[in-house]
Formats: sequence, C-alpha cells, structure tokens
Amino acid sequence: MKLYLANIAEITPEHWELISPERAEKARRYRFHDDQKRCVAGGLLMRRFLGDTEIFTDEFGKPRAKNGIFFNLSHSGEWVAMAVDSAEVGCDIERLRQADALKLGKVVFTDAELESIRENPDRLGVFYRLWTKKEALLKCMGKGFHRAAKSVEVINGSFCEDGVIYNMKTKAFSDYTISVCAKNSSADFDIEFVHF
Repeated sequence: MKLYLANIAEITPEHWELISPERAEKARRYRFHDDQKRCVAGGLLMRRFLGDTEIFTDEFGKPRAKNGIFFNLSHSGEWVAMAVDSAEVGCDIERLRQADALKLGKVVFTDAELESIRENPDRLGVFYRLWTKKEALLKCMGKGFHRAAKSVEVINGSFCEDGVIYNMKTKAFSDYTISVCAKNSSADFDIEFVHF
C-alpha cells in the first residue's frame, strides 16, 4: 500500500488547469478557499497516481477508478491524503484539536473502545487513533458512515466480517493522526510526500 500526502499550500491557480473539468467544477462549488484547494489537490493526486481513468461514485458515494486501481482520499487542515492499493483500501487523516473525547466517543465508539479512552491518560490521542481507524475501516468496507459506527470495533487493529479481514495501521505525523485500512492484506504503509 502507498500513502501519499500533499500540502494544499502548494496549490496555485495554474493547478486548476491540470484537473478534470468535473473536478474543477466540484472545487468551484466550495465556499471556502481552503476547501477548494483540498479538492484541487485531491484531483491532482488522482491524476498522478490513477492516470486519466474515469472516476465514478458507487451507491454509497465512494469514488472508484474505472481502471480497477483501488484508492481512497481524505483531508484535514492543510493536508490531503491518498491511499492506493491492489485491493479495497480506506484512509483517514485528522488534525488533532481539543475535544471532549468521552462525550464525542459515546456517539461512535463501542463500550470497549470508550473504556480504552477512559483508561489512558492520553485520552485525546486514543480518541483520534480510534476515530481514524474506524473511519478508514468503514471507508474500506465501502459503506462510510452509512453503516453504524458502533457496529465495528477497531481496538485490535483488525476487523473480520463474513470471512473478510480488514487490517488497520495508524501513524502520527506532526499534529495529525493518519490511519489506513486494507482488505485481506497488510495495512503497512510509508508516507510519501508529493509536491506539485
């Protein structure tokens, strides 16, 4: 698995000409300039690592490449992440910010996950590790949050359902937490920084 990271500070007006007209139109619909830049950066990553293949979305809204390469995008703050693999993949990046880990966790975490937050002095760090793993898993499964978040548990770094094993890995980067999930394969990854 490959995980690519791009910083939106590098996006210039010239980059808009390098993405598909559909992606450029999507970016224009965003109200805030940074959201537009995240969308452009995602388009540039897709073009670089997927080629000129058609991108479509399935019934759950997950983007897919017509050429069969599996990928997933995520963004937070100044970074856009893209995971690419030979099988289903999911990724999530979150910038750490202050939050009530237990209060927010009650909405999405299982009892065991909440207990792991309660027991750890680094509650916020555990919250973000669990949150990003859970989102990466649900995205890898193809359902996103169309499926109840409490229906999957990510404490152990793997989840099995219907004979399919989903493996998750998490890394810290600056003040961000990044998790990836791979279907039936290792979720080991290195971060490669992409400059446009």
